[in-house]
Amino acid sequence: MTVEQQPIFIDAIRQLSPEVCLDYFLNRKPVGGPPLPKPSAEDVAIAQRVLNNEFTICGETYHLPADFSWQTNPSRDKEWQVSHHKFSYAVSLLQAYRCSKAEPYLRKWVALIDSWLDEMSSGFIVASDAQVEARRVERWVYSFLLLREVPCPRGIITPDFWQRFLSRIATETLYLCEHLSQSLNHRTLQLSSIFLVGVVFPEFRLHSYFVRVGRDKLTENLLNEFYPDGVHVELSTHYHQLSLKSFLAFVELAQAHKVRLNPELLSRLSKALDFYLYMQWPNGEIPLINDADDGDFRYLLKQGSARLNDPRWRWGATLGKEGQPPEQSSKQFEDAGYFVFSDGWGVDAVTAQQRQHVFYDCAQLGAGKHGHFDLFNFCYFANGKPLMIDPGRYTYDAVPGEEGINWRRAFKSTAYHNTVEIDGKDQTRYIPKPKPGKFKLGPAVQVADRSFKLGQQSDWVCAQAHSVEYTPVHQRFFLYMQRQYLFILDRIHISDGTPHSCVLRFHLSPEMQGEVSLQTQGQQISAIAPDLTLLSYHCPGMTAALEPGWASKKYGIKHPIPVVTLGQTDTQSLFFCTVVAPRPVNTSPAANFEIQSLDLLNEATDSMLLFQVSGQDQGQAFRDRFCFARDGQAGSFQGFGLTFEGQGVGFRQTAEGQVTYLLSQQAKHIAIDNRSLLTSQTAQSIEWHTAQKEFGK
Repeated sequence: MTVEQQPIFIDAIRQLSPEVCLDYFLNRKPVGGPPLPKPSAEDVAIAQRVLNNEFTICGETYHLPADFSWQTNPSRDKEWQVSHHKFSYAVSLLQAYRCSKAEPYLRKWVALIDSWLDEMSSGFIVASDAQVEARRVERWVYSFLLLREVPCPRGIITPDFWQRFLSRIATETLYLCEHLSQSLNHRTLQLSSIFLVGVVFPEFRLHSYFVRVGRDKLTENLLNEFYPDGVHVELSTHYHQLSLKSFLAFVELAQAHKVRLNPELLSRLSKALDFYLYMQWPNGEIPLINDADDGDFRYLLKQGSARLNDPRWRWGATLGKEGQPPEQSSKQFEDAGYFVFSDGWGVDAVTAQQRQHVFYDCAQLGAGKHGHFDLFNFCYFANGKPLMIDPGRYTYDAVPGEEGINWRRAFKSTAYHNTVEIDGKDQTRYIPKPKPGKFKLGPAVQVADRSFKLGQQSDWVCAQAHSVEYTPVHQRFFLYMQRQYLFILDRIHISDGTPHSCVLRFHLSPEMQGEVSLQTQGQQISAIAPDLTLLSYHCPGMTAALEPGWASKKYGIKHPIPVVTLGQTDTQSLFFCTVVAPRPVNTSPAANFEIQSLDLLNEATDSMLLFQVSGQDQGQAFRDRFCFARDGQAGSFQGFGLTFEGQGVGFRQTAEGQVTYLLSQQAKHIAIDNRSLLTSQTAQSIEWHTAQKEFGK
């Protein structure tokens, strides 16, 4: 007899009458299921709407008829029907019943599942490769666990319904075993649900099979799905969290049921939690990197801290109210190619939420199709809010709407990110397929010559982007200077002698809509908002504009944002130099820090470019000067008391001219006032400040 031909229940359950079977399941001793979510006001609000057949999904609300068909999609977006069949509202209905004991919620829960069982078979939404079944099974199992905590009138939950409900959980789980995705987050969802059913229902004849398949294949998939540095291979903050949720639940269930786990899993789980800790903004939200929606997943850090006893994750979960801050302010995730910079973690809840946070993308395109064409993109959080953002995902619907815009393609595009677009093309080509809404990708943009330094006071990354879509090479030097502001040098290396258009964009937060002023005066272009100063060197022939853009924190909902756009066209290599800084506000630790100007001190055609940033720190004037080889190679510079040979150098001077801080990129010789800091045959990237008696001390 094959597994498909075996009875649903073990013999002891099969021998029970339907009435006794119902009583058994509703009153049996707990078997150590997952922790149940607490009821929320949002659950009640969702449940109240569902009572009237009103479903808000993917940013769209529809009132469905009383006898609606599950096979009909009221939306043009297939994701609406996909989410509808996942039954997230089933949990909300039972949470509302759990709070109020109002029977209409329970009756609606039964009616919706009953009608689905009458009409639907497994695998209806083929394009979802069984991830819909996985989510539906998960929500039904949670429903089962919630029902055991509340009175269940037998006139509402009948023995016949109960038999059909549990039997369908078993057959859907077997369907999952036979229709697993090849890899990535869908496979994780499927295997998590299989394991969940296996441990929650020892009464199923296939209980041991479900546990074994779930444990063995999920272990393998999780170790493949998360890089050794802990980052999810699809490089999406959203899908990292979703898979991390499944990862944690699997470990908790396995340990509760004494299921032996691969020791490497716990190490990888710890790294995955670390990535989430570092990626989280000081307000508890996350930057929307690649296909991502906003969401509060701090409870994962709390669960992880409790499970693995790490006080750093509790610090993140409570936003500095409990736990212990990490020692390392900035961090590189080497396998992924992501960097997170910060000016610290704070010492309490107030200072933890006032700190700065910088995310920088120096990664190859992620696995699957959730990646965006956004190499060298960044996000900047300061003054308690996001200043520079990634616009997010918005939609999976790749069919152009009434405006004629393919919004799926637009939000993935290079133009929708804080990087340079060349010749109006994406870094990686988006190729529509003949079937509407389907697409594939051309050869991915490649990262080359990446170097970086996470210092004691500053952090920087430098790399090149090589795309088959155009011949110019984009090189970005991205510096978090003194962990106070960003200095960004974009060099576009053009070698074919033909004109190329280059457009640099900065996407500001929706809260800045209508609050930004853009001015061009002499050498400087300035974009000023209440919390933001953005200065860029005005190259000859450069255009500057404040353009309308869009951002989306929730699927299907977009909001207008201001986009600072700088453009140049040339047959020769060109550059953009930009400074981004928070403006001083009274509630910020940087209230006494201000950037005032950005200037080029020599000619734009010189082999070494010398920039000056002027400002005030704690009431004291300072000047930061940056000297970089125009071609990205090594060069030499002498001036302002500094002698330098290398690819680049940045240094701070007081108003009196004293050098108090210095950093270099690939330097062989550095001297300040004829005092040698570095002389080496091998190029080195160093950091020095006045507290050091000699270099490296």
